[in-house]
Amino acid sequence: MAENKPIYLLVRGLQLLFAVIVMGLDGYAIHGYRGHAVDVNDPVFDGDATLYAGVPAAWGFLMFCAVWTFPVVIFHFFESGLASRPLLGYVGLLSEAVAVLSWFAGFIAVAVNVGTTNSCMSGQNSCAEVKAAAAFGAFAWLLFMVTAAAAVGSFFHNRKQVPAAA
Repeated sequence: MAENKPIYLLVRGLQLLFAVIVMGLDGYAIHGYRGHAVDVNDPVFDGDATLYAGVPAAWGFLMFCAVWTFPVVIFHFFESGLASRPLLGYVGLLSEAVAVLSWFAGFIAVAVNVGTTNSCMSGQNSCAEVKAAAAFGAFAWLLFMVTAAAAVGSFFHNRKQVPAAA
């Protein structure tokens, strides 16, 4: 994909834009989330206890995915200028793979969390933002699938062209 520079820059720019949108939506939802306390009477807790449920971990993981996008995209901007280093091809593939897997896990985890838990109880105003963040996370995952497929193709194409060192 690096051979088609304008499309490559557009896709990488969209990845950064979606990451910023996800960070904004997810950050707002995390900030506005109000946990809830549950009073339980259980012998494990020696009678009465109050358990507090805070921000769901899936929301924080989606924030990690958005933050992780920045070093990945910045690395790939500079990687093309350092093509003489064979190790960078492996690092590029690894960073793309981690980004693809983390975005996939992130948006699926948030979608499942919102759909199956009481994190979007009545009175919670952060539910719409989290749903939107999951949707933008899905689009970011699709963009990373495109760049990862192009990176794998480019990696194997370049390996065939480089003669083996004697």
